[in-house]
Amino acid sequence: MNPRVIGSVVLVLLLIFGLAGYVGAFGGKGKGRLEYKVYSLEQIMSGAYKVYGNPKLGFWVAKVVLRNTGDGPIRNIQIRYSIDNYASESVKSYPVLVPGGAVVDFYYPILSSEVTKLTAATPSNLRITITYEVNGRTREESVTKPLTILGVNDFVFSSLAPEESTGSFYDTFSNAPLLAAWVTPSDPVVREFADLGNKLAGGAGASLSDEEAIKSLSGMWELARVNGFSYKTEAEGYWTGKFSEHIMFPRDVIRDKSGTCIDLALWFASLAMSQGLKAYIVLIPGHAFPLIKLPSGSIVPVEATAINDGASFQEAVQVGVQKSWQTAMSGPHFIIDVASLHSSGVVPPELPGLPADVLTKWGISLHQNNGGNAGNQNTGENNGNTGGNAGGNGGNGGQGWATYSGQYFSFQYPADWGAPDKYEGMVYLVSQDGNFEFMVLYFQGVGVEDMVNAFEDSLAQGGIEVNARQETQSTIAGMDVYTVLYSLSSDQGDYAAVARYFTANGIGFAVVYSFPRNNDQYNRLGEEIVSTFRLR
Repeated sequence: MNPRVIGSVVLVLLLIFGLAGYVGAFGGKGKGRLEYKVYSLEQIMSGAYKVYGNPKLGFWVAKVVLRNTGDGPIRNIQIRYSIDNYASESVKSYPVLVPGGAVVDFYYPILSSEVTKLTAATPSNLRITITYEVNGRTREESVTKPLTILGVNDFVFSSLAPEESTGSFYDTFSNAPLLAAWVTPSDPVVREFADLGNKLAGGAGASLSDEEAIKSLSGMWELARVNGFSYKTEAEGYWTGKFSEHIMFPRDVIRDKSGTCIDLALWFASLAMSQGLKAYIVLIPGHAFPLIKLPSGSIVPVEATAINDGASFQEAVQVGVQKSWQTAMSGPHFIIDVASLHSSGVVPPELPGLPADVLTKWGISLHQNNGGNAGNQNTGENNGNTGGNAGGNGGNGGQGWATYSGQYFSFQYPADWGAPDKYEGMVYLVSQDGNFEFMVLYFQGVGVEDMVNAFEDSLAQGGIEVNARQETQSTIAGMDVYTVLYSLSSDQGDYAAVARYFTANGIGFAVVYSFPRNNDQYNRLGEEIVSTFRLR
């Protein structure tokens, strides 16, 4: 894309016509017509209830698609959501939906922690109310969808609708990352069990060295072995992904002294993490096992189901290396980075308090000291997929940031770029290669609708075709604002633009950045610059 593809046409419009000429000029004499469609989950997992309220994770409960198929604007749209007994009402607002426009809105409910008290599937209702104005008249549409809130131990391997799923392993188990919510290294019951295991091993500092880590892991394994822990075979149909399945929290495994392969994997991963080690859950067709990362970076696959045969920790690792890990590496698999997912918000629910002597009441004891001498074992491999944070700086080249500070607003931009150009009603910035534009349009007394129409009319007059536009909401300067995602084309090529429209302090704003279509690096850079935008 050549420099100033969008910036030039907007600037011409400002200089020749003046943005003031747009105020109130786009009221529209036609009549808007709202069409809507609601998509929603049929069930949600109370054991992972916190993920649904975090938009960054993308686990929405409902999606509302609005379209204006009329020839006039639809104004003051409000979408209200609530879930009977478990989520109070929340509201999303859109000031205007232009003819031919669309809004895609997602519902991320803040669920009450009361859902963690549910032990069985409980019916509820998702309620959605849409209000809007057409030609000065307020209208309302209401939708009620049944919603089942599963018990705290119930897990659904996939929430994809049948028409969205290819039937592949990855689609069938698309919710696999949510298993991280069942890994509970901070649970006092897990910590006490781990401490007993370390005592059985003669004391160990798992995070200090590989030798100490192996010693600690061996002690915890031995404690389970001498207390008769066993593997419980999964029920028929468990791995089809068609039904919700009972997943035990690690404390439940300790209480029952048994669990399925997933239960045992979650249990042992929790023990390892409670000692400061990184742990992963590996999911393959029909099986799951834990993967432990030693202080040196070596990985230790553990076949947790070997506890059923009274195997030693060394034997469980041997099976893990020679069979489980090799199977994973030769076929479809998930490697669930528990620590990373916990950091992103996939966290365990609140669990009920238990008595301090609960392990004794459950019959967990040291018995005789016949284990814990595996400290010199050097197992594991270095070729595991242990995750990472492969990010970029969006084309800044690591040169730092400079600040534009004007009368009404400020923002930061890559310091090795030229300073922004300033015009009446517009500040304009372009990257060194000309492939990225960032601009702020502003004018006293102008509303959101006028800013939208002024910008889009400038595109049309400049020969830039809007192939698609999607309306949504996003944030800027701590505000939730009306946002439009554009797919554009001209004789200069195909590109995309993201425009945030809002008013503040009596001023109408359009904060826009554009970039070559599918250039994720510049898209990230645009969001990074937007995150620095401040009103003065």
